Parts: sequence; structure tokens; C-alpha cells
Amino acid sequence: MSGFVAFLEEKFVPIAAKIGGQKHLLAIRDAFAGLMPLVLVGSMAVLLNNVFFVPWSLLAGFIGGEHPFIVWANTNLAPLFSIMDSGTLSILALGLVFSVGYNRAMYEKQDALSTSLINVAAFILLGALSRNNPDVASWVGNFLAAQGIFVALIVGLITPEIYFWVVRKNWVIKMPDSVPPAVSRGFSAVIPGFIAVFVWALVAYLFNVLAGASIFTWFETTIAGSLMSLGQNIFSIVLVSTLIPLLWFFGLHGANMLEAFMSPVYGTLGLMNIELYKNGITTVGSGANELAVWVRGSWDAYVFAGGSGATIALIIAILVASKRKQDREIAKLALPPGIFMINEPILFGLPVVLNPIYFIPFILVQPVLTLVAYFATVAGIAGPIVNSVPWTTPPVLNAFLATNGSIGAAFISLINIVIAFFIFLPFVYIANKQKD
Repeated sequence: MSGFVAFLEEKFVPIAAKIGGQKHLLAIRDAFAGLMPLVLVGSMAVLLNNVFFVPWSLLAGFIGGEHPFIVWANTNLAPLFSIMDSGTLSILALGLVFSVGYNRAMYEKQDALSTSLINVAAFILLGALSRNNPDVASWVGNFLAAQGIFVALIVGLITPEIYFWVVRKNWVIKMPDSVPPAVSRGFSAVIPGFIAVFVWALVAYLFNVLAGASIFTWFETTIAGSLMSLGQNIFSIVLVSTLIPLLWFFGLHGANMLEAFMSPVYGTLGLMNIELYKNGITTVGSGANELAVWVRGSWDAYVFAGGSGATIALIIAILVASKRKQDREIAKLALPPGIFMINEPILFGLPVVLNPIYFIPFILVQPVLTLVAYFATVAGIAGPIVNSVPWTTPPVLNAFLATNGSIGAAFISLINIVIAFFIFLPFVYIANKQKD
């Protein structure tokens, strides 16, 4: 085992670290992180509606959709929170294209504001404000939300490269030193901005002439479906679930490193689920107007119990079976943050990182829990993820709220903790035999 770990440490870790530090992937990761205020504010508004105020809410399931409170709340309160949604979740693609440009400019030490605004200009001129697809979410009339995220990423990454290339060529308008810096920066951005916007205007023109549609419509009808189908493939999901703890074992933040892939694919699916459920769609499947089985929140609800590697189960196993005083003390200290999905104390305090004893269970537990939750959702035992809740929400409660009150989801989340406990338990007994 130690030889295998040494091999991975020598061959795998440097490659993974290099990929994780790639500047464009970092920009994507940080751009999605920067959208968290919009996501959480909008998610809370949707969550309140889905739990309390609309006829298909959790509360309505107990007291009836015709109850006077539900009728009153649906008329007076639900529209208020829907307005909040229109300014948060409904403009995430627009926010993303700005955020990607901002982060790319910050990494390259360029003018972040001008770069971000040019990104937004390019995104809008490509046709983001016009959408008419009766087959997919016919109630959405633009690409400013989840429907436009993939194009937002493409525009967000390419536009700064054009902009920076022109700046490095020194094709800029230079103003005298007496001109205020804000004005000077504005003039400096004119030529790079014009060239970048012109390139995308040419792209928009060619798509309209040759494809008879905007790049958004073309992408939605030809590519986006395939990417989403790939995201729902159980092998892709299990692969992600395996890579996260594998990277963590070597001290690399697995979830953060894979976020550049998880957020565009699974985060987008999660936002689409919220939008679909908000409009009364409850069927789970792979169709255009069906809820996705697995989204970004599925890992938080079913797999990351206590953090990556389901370490809340390891903490419980140590408290139940460990005879090592130092391990028990660390577990006691790690339990409170673990309840709120923060597991660095146990990962680095025990440690789990680079600990050959816990290599097998730590890598194995997430794929197993993923398979259980995936097939439970497919079978209808657990409800699909239709709300976005903060990742620090404790296990079981997370699944209950994220599925809008699915008892089956809470049960599967609890069962997964039990399964993880029994996966870790034999290795806690093995650790008991080690000398301090």
C-alpha cells in the first residue's frame, strides 16, 4: 500500500496540481465562487416559496393547497420572492460572464472593470436577450440565467484573451498624465474593446447568416443536450466522486479543483431543476422538461456528510471504537465543525491526508454513497434536488430541504452515513493496533 501511495504521490499529484493551478480553470472556479451572493439570496427566496407559500410547497402538502393561508401567501407573498428570483438566479449567466472577465483581468494585472464590461457587451450582442424555445422551458425568454451559462463561459474566457492581446500590442489610446486615472483607463480600453466586440459581432453575424439562429440557440439545440447527458451518466458522476477524495488524500482541495467542471455542468443542472420545479415540473428523467437525477447539490445532500469523504462517519466511528486517546480527542474537536460540513480538522488533525490506513475507505466511501443516492433517486425513493441550500447545512437536514421535504431523501442521507460508518469502522480497529 505504501508503495502505491508513493507512486500516486510521485506521478499523479504533480499533474493534478498543475491542472488545478491552470489560470483559466482558476478563473472559472473563482468566478462561480463570486456568484455565491446571487445564488444564495435567490435560493433563499425560492426555498421560502417552495417550503411555505406556493400551492405545491412543503407546507401545502400538510395543510392543503386550498388552505386560506396558502391561497393568501400565493397571492401576496410568493410574487414578492419571485421578484427577488428575477434579479438573482435569473441573471446568473450575465453575472458569470462579468465575473470570469474580472478574474481573468485580475490574474493578468489588467483593467478588470473594462475587461468585464466588454465581456458583458459581447455576451449581449450574441443574442442573450432573445430566446424562443417552446420545447425547452418555454416560459424563459432570454439566456441570462442557467440557459446561457455555457456560452457565458466561452465568451468570458475568449474575450479577455482578445482584449489582452491588443493591450500587449500597445494598440491603446494614451492620455496625458494630467488626465484622471479613471478617464485614462476608459480611453485605453477603447481600441481593445472595439476589436474584441467586433470579433463577436462578426461571430453573431455569421451564425445568423449560416445557421439561421444565434449562437445561444445553436448551442442549446446541438451541444448543450449532449453535455448535460454526459453529466447524468453514472460513470461520470462516480468518477468525480472518486477524484475528489483522491486529491484530498494528497492534501489538494479536491472539490475546489474540480469545481471548474462541476459548476458549469452540475451547477447548471441544479439551477435548471430549481427553475423547472418552480414552474410545477416534478417528473425526474432525461427529457427536455424533466428534472435531472444528479446535480451539484446532490453531493452536499448525500455524499459530503461532514465534508469530502463523508468524514462525519469517520468521526463517529472513532468516538465509538477507537482506543487511541489522541484520535478520540481530535474526533471530539472535529465533531462540531464536521456537523456543519467543515472537515479540515479531521483531515489534517488525525490525519487522513497521506495516512495509508485510511486510504482505502476514504477513496471508496464517496463512490459507494453516490451509487446508493443515484439509484434511490432514479427509483423514486429520494426526491430530486430542487432547492439550493447553503453547503454548511448539516447532513440529513440538507437533503430534506434541498428536495423540498422529501422524507425519502432524508432517509437515504441517513442511511449513507450509516454505510460510511461501517466502511470506516474496520480501519479504525486497524488504527488501534498502531503505536503512537
